[in-house]
Amino acid sequence: MRSNQAVADYPFLAPWAEGLQSRLTAVLDAERRAFADLVQPARLLEAAAVRVLPTPQFSGDPGFAGLGAEAEKTFRRAWYEWSRRATWSWQRLEDHDLSVYTVVSDAFGRRRKGKPEAHTAFRRLTADWIRHAREEAARPATASWQLVAVRTPALSRTRHSEPERDPLTLWEASVIATYQVAFNRKAATTALLVPHLVAEQLLACASHDMPVQRLTLDGSALPAETLLEQWDHEGLTHS
Repeated sequence: MRSNQAVADYPFLAPWAEGLQSRLTAVLDAERRAFADLVQPARLLEAAAVRVLPTPQFSGDPGFAGLGAEAEKTFRRAWYEWSRRATWSWQRLEDHDLSVYTVVSDAFGRRRKGKPEAHTAFRRLTADWIRHAREEAARPATASWQLVAVRTPALSRTRHSEPERDPLTLWEASVIATYQVAFNRKAATTALLVPHLVAEQLLACASHDMPVQRLTLDGSALPAETLLEQWDHEGLTHS
């Protein structure tokens, strides 16, 4: 994106920069493939499934007794923390149990009575959430795979002296690296062939900085490279 901007600002550099940009693109694609090798697509699909799970209803589990009046509040906070972390991660769903453990521990503070029972009850809850997410991920979809275009946001920094911040979550970066089928260097856009649930989550997190759109709404049979070249991401509007 930076090299594209430099060439746009100084068009006379284009012939000289072309070879450098082509080599840079090859290096970046090799890095993308190396990153994708670290990712397990099943985990990305399960993370997307968490987003569509209904918010669980609080029930009076006897294990919550030690929390007293804070039981329901703790339950809702545990779900929020677990689902938020799971949705934007490339890790196993089980790897987010610590977020629930922390919420319960904070709710008890220094009190110990009923704490082990509460942790046990919440472990049962997270096991249920994980089971429901995996059932949703395994459910046959009406549209199993979709072609989606994404323009990744530029690195940002708030002050010149601060390090750059990557605005992508690990889930977003992993999806872009794993499912890429075409890349338009000049527009810094990518075409992804993704499972339905992953497409829905990408569309849900679209923004002005990271526009996302399905590429085949009209049933076009054109190659992904051509559809990506025709994509007018600058014309998109976002609420």
